[in-house]
Amino acid sequence: MNRLNITLSLVMVLAIGTTNAQTAKLTKKVKSETVASISTSLKANYIYLDTALKMGDFIQGQLKSGRYDTIQTQAVFAAILTSDLLSVYHDGHLSISYDPLFSSANGKTDTIMEKERMLKFRKRVNFGFDKAEILPGNIGYLKIGGFFEPDSAAKVMTLAAFRFVSNSGALIIDLRSNMGGDPRMVSFICGLFFNQQTHLNDLYSRKDKSTTTYWSSPDTIIKGFYNMPIYILTSKHTFSAGEELTYDLQTQKRAVIIGETTAGGAHPVQPFSVGNGFVANVPFARAINPITKSDWETVGVKPDKDIPADQALDFAIRMVNHK
Repeated sequence: MNRLNITLSLVMVLAIGTTNAQTAKLTKKVKSETVASISTSLKANYIYLDTALKMGDFIQGQLKSGRYDTIQTQAVFAAILTSDLLSVYHDGHLSISYDPLFSSANGKTDTIMEKERMLKFRKRVNFGFDKAEILPGNIGYLKIGGFFEPDSAAKVMTLAAFRFVSNSGALIIDLRSNMGGDPRMVSFICGLFFNQQTHLNDLYSRKDKSTTTYWSSPDTIIKGFYNMPIYILTSKHTFSAGEELTYDLQTQKRAVIIGETTAGGAHPVQPFSVGNGFVANVPFARAINPITKSDWETVGVKPDKDIPADQALDFAIRMVNHK
């Protein structure tokens, strides 16, 4: 899996994988080893070192205090570890899960099988595109549930959806149930909205002190969006890459954001095997917007028009018709 994939891709792979491996007994020794390994992984990879140390110290203290002694199952142990870590700092991308197949393969799965499985899943969810409509008044409407890696198949679907609404007078993009995905797809979509290369976002990784820069590249096939008014609908559930598209277009003054403040998850996540069948999903980088020099972590993206999510679409339509 590409290490820059955000929450959605990770959730999808875990959701469609099978975990038929026999569950080992959850002993005190296993708990101790797992807590120690999680602490080490956080220290090595988590985006904020000081927070990683605090998290590790906290779960080590919880272990010593006997908080985990009565836990009988791996799933419950993973859930409580996640809760304890988030009590130190609420990072929406951070979690502990139990996946013995991932762990036994040291984070590597059969490439051909994984690709086939993911392709079937992506087709089943229509590559994240839930709806493409022309609303009364020639208003284009796209509902996008998530962003996939922009390979050839995903790009074909994305361009097909946007081509369908390319003759509209205005475009509404509904991200109220968008849970994230791949930031490269965000950049690809933004290429439809800018007629020149535009610096959208950077991702800084603490571990190797590297910065990955994201730019939009103007699309030469569909040019109908360069000057089209864009409205983005958000909710408190809009997360991760869904927030990035919202934030990128808002800071570039390219879209009007309507709805609720988003969930506040700006850290890309990578899964690390921590032994005994457990996986630490560790945020390893942070976003840096070229305009604000900041991101939306914990605070969310604040809408231009603060409207209850269930009223956002009607409000956007009224805005378009008024103009």
